[in-house]
Amino acid sequence: MKVIIEKVDLDTCLTGLILGVSETDDFISVTGGASEKDINDPGTLCIEAGGSGLTELNNFDHHDPERHLPPACRQAYDKAGLSDRKLDRLVEYVCMVDDRSQTYPVIPFPSLSNLFSGMLLTEKETKIQFIKGIGILKKVLDENLDPFSPMPDLPEWRAYLKAKEDNKSAFETDLKNASFYISKRGLKVGFIRSSSIGGTGTLYRAGCDVVVLFNPSFGEPPRPKYTIAGNMKKVVHLLPVFDNMEKGWGGRDTIIGSPKQGSNLTEEEVLGIVLENL
Repeated sequence: MKVIIEKVDLDTCLTGLILGVSETDDFISVTGGASEKDINDPGTLCIEAGGSGLTELNNFDHHDPERHLPPACRQAYDKAGLSDRKLDRLVEYVCMVDDRSQTYPVIPFPSLSNLFSGMLLTEKETKIQFIKGIGILKKVLDENLDPFSPMPDLPEWRAYLKAKEDNKSAFETDLKNASFYISKRGLKVGFIRSSSIGGTGTLYRAGCDVVVLFNPSFGEPPRPKYTIAGNMKKVVHLLPVFDNMEKGWGGRDTIIGSPKQGSNLTEEEVLGIVLENL
């Protein structure tokens, strides 16, 4: 099977697990979404790579700002007609992590999200990340682990947890330089510049309604990346404003991000748009 994704995260990996993706499949990582030909080919599985809502054509995506759709893993679970208590609970967890339109309980370190982030920090090649991510989720199911509880200290996961701990320490150092603002409509906005990943939850717990994360050297090759996330607050209406300044911004209701090839906007420009329009 031909499998196309744009990025590796909990949602894409759980969708792959539900739909039976394996390392023997023809795996392709793209930037800018799958081609129209692949989206219209039911023999090609597109996960978070376009074709939102077209599950009958084997497309599982929810990034169309004009339509509110559940995360890809929920679409895949429903389309497969499954009724599995453990898997449904894992889907529920991943949907809550992926879609910040609702809150979920604070889980002590290491959460499944912590573990997965550590894997992404450790494994650098996209296909390996995807297969390892599916493996982590399969282990959670096989070992009957509750995704809403801390993950156990398994030998095969220790390198990932160590990487996440190191990243967490680096982020906490950067957090000391975080800036806080009040938007035009009275929302508390937190801004942080950090090369670490994550951090939205920390700033939400500090009382922020909206978080602006700027990573000056994200990915390979390193490129400037902005992420704007709302704590149960919609930010998707900012997309047309950003699109007028720089093509390629995308996202959904409560989280948007700069173009995958990187952003040329300054911190002041991005913050100005957020504070003026929220």
